[in-house]
Amino acid sequence: MTRVSAVRMLALSVPGPVGTLEALLRTPPVATGAAVFAHPHPLFGGTMHTKVVHQAARLLSDRFGLTTLRFNFRGVGASSGVHDDGRGEVDDLLAAARFVRGRHPSGPLVAGGFSFGSLCALGAARTLKPDFLLLAGVPLDRWSEADARALRGSRVAWVQGERDEFGAAERAAEAAGRLGFRFRAVAGADHFFTGRLEAFEAAATALLVEAGLPAPEPNGDDGPDGEDVT
Repeated sequence: MTRVSAVRMLALSVPGPVGTLEALLRTPPVATGAAVFAHPHPLFGGTMHTKVVHQAARLLSDRFGLTTLRFNFRGVGASSGVHDDGRGEVDDLLAAARFVRGRHPSGPLVAGGFSFGSLCALGAARTLKPDFLLLAGVPLDRWSEADARALRGSRVAWVQGERDEFGAAERAAEAAGRLGFRFRAVAGADHFFTGRLEAFEAAATALLVEAGLPAPEPNGDDGPDGEDVT
């Protein structure tokens, strides 16, 4: 007997600030909230199909029961516009978050991103005010701790590779401590968590649970997972 997945994947176009944003929406059988997760730098190959982004979206939907949207920033894939060095991308993330929140207006809202996407999530959070923020592989050479201080006291989960070449885990842990963010380093992991994606997922799950995000019991069906990721 063929098992039919209860998780739904939908490709769609989301209204954005300069046109439409190409997106993928992952909906669990019983949604308890909403989430949006942003991809790494588009000028270096980052898209919504990047492995860490795929893994995070799957985690948020399948483990935490959140209707989860990942999307391509302006100028990436079928998304309208051109790259705006992080300024317009923050607005893209806000538009994506408002879209998915409109799909599921109740329950917790989680925002997050990987690498460049984590910086955009930090920038958007001051306006969006999500219930939880999930950061992965924050590039410390590009971020502003002064700006992040506005989120002190917020429920922030930060996962960094121990050997992240764009942000040493020790330095990241010190920054997280100063800001009161929950933090875990993934042993042996580089910036892209190469070969350590399961450890990344475990760390992110533990931090979000510690922060208070409800985690329904897994139903044993991971749902569709056949897309190509890079």
